[in-house]
Amino acid sequence: MRMTPAVKVILIINIVLYVLAYWFTPMVPLDGHTDWFLNFNALHPIGGSGFAIYQYLTYMFMHGGWWHLFFNMWSLMIFGNAVEQQVGTKRFVWYYLLCGIGAALVNQFMTWVGIINPAQLVGASGAIYGVMAAAAFFFPNAKLYIIPIPFPIKLKYLVGFYTLVEMYLGITSIDGVAHFAHLGGILAGAIILFIWKMQERQHGQSGGYRNFSSTQGSHYDKDESWWSKMKRDMGGKRTPKMRVTNVRETNYADHQYNEQKRQDNEEIDRILDKIRKNGYQNLSENEKMTLFNASKKMRGEE
Repeated sequence: MRMTPAVKVILIINIVLYVLAYWFTPMVPLDGHTDWFLNFNALHPIGGSGFAIYQYLTYMFMHGGWWHLFFNMWSLMIFGNAVEQQVGTKRFVWYYLLCGIGAALVNQFMTWVGIINPAQLVGASGAIYGVMAAAAFFFPNAKLYIIPIPFPIKLKYLVGFYTLVEMYLGITSIDGVAHFAHLGGILAGAIILFIWKMQERQHGQSGGYRNFSSTQGSHYDKDESWWSKMKRDMGGKRTPKMRVTNVRETNYADHQYNEQKRQDNEEIDRILDKIRKNGYQNLSENEKMTLFNASKKMRGEE
């Protein structure tokens, strides 16, 4: 599975901190956990002796066991790669962290009103559920196989089902799982996605993020990412056929034409790199027009 930059870094950080917590720190039982490092970074209930503000960030990189870590990171790889490609690395990182913080706040609110008992909170599940919500938003009709169900399920239905299950278990279950943190991650993600959508409309963007999701799940069905295809087709290495198709008669001398073509390709490469890092929505109107014109040229419309 090809991983995007932020997903890869988040995965490495979680694994490294898990190893530190369980293999390279003194094993001291404390508050139901196995060592002081995990206890120090877990999110404690507000008002407790161990509570600290930094724990809103650190708790989502701690895990209570190997299987806890494995399922969270596996889910991150399944959903996170497609979402990061969609919105850009920088925006994905902020989205991931804010979903994790939102999950913690919702969980603590439920503790404050007395619906759940006070307990330490660890794990990336809240942030992961937020990423799942984003994947369902961008690729609602992408189909996944979920064991033991023998047929594929559309992502929008899968996330909707998980949301209902978490609501039910949050109220009825005493299994020690932070179900309201999962719901908090989905809620935080939905709020962020709504804000982004409103920003698109205010800036007069006709397609925004949805432009890249028109294939409804192509990230799950094909090995080649939209980034690779766009760069190949519009600015990267081209086949001889493409070169022949795009060569037109001009009034420029050969060296002038080739120089102009080189500059155009460099500009396309720069814009595509900007999309990869920051997302399509951060392009200027001139940059979007440049991409549009290049696309028309590739299709032979000019």
